[in-house]
Amino acid sequence: MRDIVASQASAASVLQRFEIDLCSSAGQSLTQACSNLQLSVEQVLEKLEAAEADRNSAPPVDPASMSLEKLVQHIVRRHHQLVRHEIPRLAFLAHKLATKHGQRAPQLVPVDRLMEQLQQEMIAHIEKEENVLFPFIVHLDQHLGLALPPASSCFRSITQPIRMMMNEHETASSIIAELRTLTNGFTAPEWACANHVSFHTGLRAFEKDLKQHIYLEDDILFPRAVELEDSTGALSGL
Repeated sequence: MRDIVASQASAASVLQRFEIDLCSSAGQSLTQACSNLQLSVEQVLEKLEAAEADRNSAPPVDPASMSLEKLVQHIVRRHHQLVRHEIPRLAFLAHKLATKHGQRAPQLVPVDRLMEQLQQEMIAHIEKEENVLFPFIVHLDQHLGLALPPASSCFRSITQPIRMMMNEHETASSIIAELRTLTNGFTAPEWACANHVSFHTGLRAFEKDLKQHIYLEDDILFPRAVELEDSTGALSGL
């Protein structure tokens, strides 16, 4: 079980849904753990495979060729949903580990603090994007040639909220970099329990997803949105 959660970032949440205790079953095989709870090994394996396939599903072949509306939908469905699911789980594990192993591994205390900060930053960040910035971008995409923003917008130019979102991306990346340093490159110690291993595996996977998430926004979505706003403004002035 310890090897499963170490090799598959999505495994811990799947196993916990089946009420498999990762700590007490860490040294058991999946068959043993399922037998103890009278679970179907085949069903658990099916869910594990499905979760990993979903996590590893290929990104758009060419996101730059997608409409802004479709790209926004992709970012929300894939990356924002991952934030909502994984960050609270990882923050909970960080606090649990700091409480239980903080004396043996003092670095877990600042890790706990940073995870709480990351959770607050990221949840607030995606809420602002989904409720303010993204609707504005979709409006631009759907109303080509119209420079006026939606009546509900609190700004007239998209550059202001984009600058704020990019600054917040830098903050999140800095927190992840600190966590990487404190956790020895997201590597669990040899004595770590399955929950401890799951935390490091999940954090490593989250870092990878966050890089793709930020790339899609900073390098593709935001520049195209600014360009579209500029072009609609020019057209309206003709």
